[in-house]
This record gives sequence, C-alpha cells and structure tokens, in this order.
Amino acid sequence: MYATVHQFRRSHADEPEGWGHALAAELHPGTGSPGTCTLAQIGGLTGLVVALWRDRGSALAAGDHRTPGTFDARVYEVSDVESGTAEPRIAQATWFDRPLTRAEADAADFGGRERIRPAVQGLGGIAGFYVLTAEDRSRLVLGFTESIEAMEAVQKTVMSTELLPGEDQALLPGPDRIDVHRVLHTSLPAPGLVGEPR
Repeated sequence: MYATVHQFRRSHADEPEGWGHALAAELHPGTGSPGTCTLAQIGGLTGLVVALWRDRGSALAAGDHRTPGTFDARVYEVSDVESGTAEPRIAQATWFDRPLTRAEADAADFGGRERIRPAVQGLGGIAGFYVLTAEDRSRLVLGFTESIEAMEAVQKTVMSTELLPGEDQALLPGPDRIDVHRVLHTSLPAPGLVGEPR
C-alpha cells in the first residue's frame, strides 16, 4: 500500500462546513483511492490531504494532482500501521525530512516496535497510526487520537521511555518538525484492512 501527502495553505476566510471533504474530493476525483483524510493544522495556516493507493503507479499519478492552494506533494510507502479504538479527531504529523541511512531506518523501526509501541498500548484515546516511508527513507509518522489530551499523553509517554539495550542514541536523530492537526474528514480504512505493507 502507498500514500500521497499533499500540503496546502489554508484560507480561514473561505472554509465553509464540509470543506475538508470537498478538498479531498477535488484533489482525487474518482481515482480509486481506498481512503483519504484532510487535516488542518491547529493554530497554523497549512494542512494535509492524505490518500491511500493500492500500487506505486497510482500513487505517483495522484502525486501530480494539484488544486489551488496545494504547494507540495510526496509519495510514500505505508511501512507500518496500527489500529486503535478511539475516534480520530486529532492528528500529529511527525516529519523526518532528512533521508535516513539504512542504519538509522533500522534503529527507528526497532525503537518504534520494541520500545514505543509497547509503552503507549495501554493509553486511552488512541485511534491508530501510519508510518509512511519515502524512497529515500525520509518518513512521516501520522498518529491519530480522540483529543488533544490523549495526544499529549502519548507525547509524554514516548518522551519518557528509556533506550533499550543495544539502542544507540546516535542513530536516533529525532524528527525535523512536528505539527498537530484537527481531523476534518477521514475515510481511511481500518488499519487491518490496509493489508501488509509492501
């Protein structure tokens, strides 16, 4: 499974009810995406339209689409996905813009799987996450929760974890930026329906 992520500039003066769904539909009209979501940055002027695709060719074609206000688009592979039980109302976009080395990518995978995921599994209000990996191994992690409070609890828990034996801090440079968004629209399938990342 693959994903496109279009960034757009918001127009606060022209955001009628339902505009998030309308933007996703305008950007990807009848293109066969299994699901889309529109995110609007809290306290900011930008947002994201995320769309899933069954193959790389479809994602590359969709990445060429533009609407007024969109200024960047990237294509990723869905490299990991986890479900949650809460309603997705808040999203955190954690950007690793710098291409990772193979060792850094492997270290991030290990830390996410063995340290971070077990630490947050018992928290309430989690709606799931997607790990999106580009061809150059830059990454975007999208985490969904039902509230700002739940997102802050996840952040606090992640930052409180200690490195496991064998983890090397030098291989974990941390994200380049973190944005918090409101979920305006989502038709993303349940993570279990996305299938095995490939």
